[in-house]
Amino acid sequence: MEFMTFLNTRVVPFALILVMAGMGLSLTPADFKRVIVFPKAVAVGLVAELIGPPLIAFALAYLLAPTPAIAVGAVIVAACASGVTSNAYTFAARADVALCVTLSALTSIITVFTIPLLTYLGLQVFFEQGQIPALPVGDMLRSLITVTIIPIAGGMIVRALAPNFAERALEPIRRMVMVLLVVVLSAAALSSYAVIRDNLASAGLLVVLMNVLTMAMGYGIARLARLPAAQTVTIIYEVGVQNLALALLITLTILRSPDLAVTALLYAVVMPAAALALLPAARRIIAREEAGATRVAQTPVG
Repeated sequence: MEFMTFLNTRVVPFALILVMAGMGLSLTPADFKRVIVFPKAVAVGLVAELIGPPLIAFALAYLLAPTPAIAVGAVIVAACASGVTSNAYTFAARADVALCVTLSALTSIITVFTIPLLTYLGLQVFFEQGQIPALPVGDMLRSLITVTIIPIAGGMIVRALAPNFAERALEPIRRMVMVLLVVVLSAAALSSYAVIRDNLASAGLLVVLMNVLTMAMGYGIARLARLPAAQTVTIIYEVGVQNLALALLITLTILRSPDLAVTALLYAVVMPAAALALLPAARRIIAREEAGATRVAQTPVG
């Protein structure tokens, strides 16, 4: 119990602050200019990421959630859009990392305000009156601002004032972040092994479908918008890979409800498997499109 308290109150917030500070160190004005230069890709990504997963989560929770806590947990997971993990998968897939960074930065700022709203709606929809857990909106906003907006702004200021230092620090911070996230999610899963085992049968289908459908929705929306393959794969990962460390911070540290954290813990088992399974196909799709573009460019005119 003491270890979990230390993990939830110290390690998870520190990991998230480091994630966002690292994101800030990587951001330049060019990243935000993409909103103007590539408005369609950014707009499609934001709509898919901020609206799609919560809608899917509410629908699946209504149909499949065995308890109100699992249902609200699904909504919270869906509300915690992307994060540094999606950047790693996007890079591994050889997709559009620059678009991924831009979307992650924008959603990290926007979700500070959408997460409390979606959490409130989830509690109102799935819990009966008189049984609704307290929602400290003020504390939640302060915590989210502390672990997202302030570190991102701080990282950007450091990059603007000391770009050489930012470049040198970025890679070590990325490595530390990935290690910390693996440690945090693994420790949470191991310490909650019994909870995961007991809920896997009843909530496993909900979690699997939520992950698969969000990724499929990202693919469908990107293809309808006729985005290139690299941007399509980026949006798939941005939509389907959630910020589970943030979801654990909200459920375990802010709301202090282990029951609400169960969905995030189950998602931590399913999400990496689906994301890794997609990598080979994503690389093939991108390589095939790039090869086709090269052939067209090399075909003599006339």
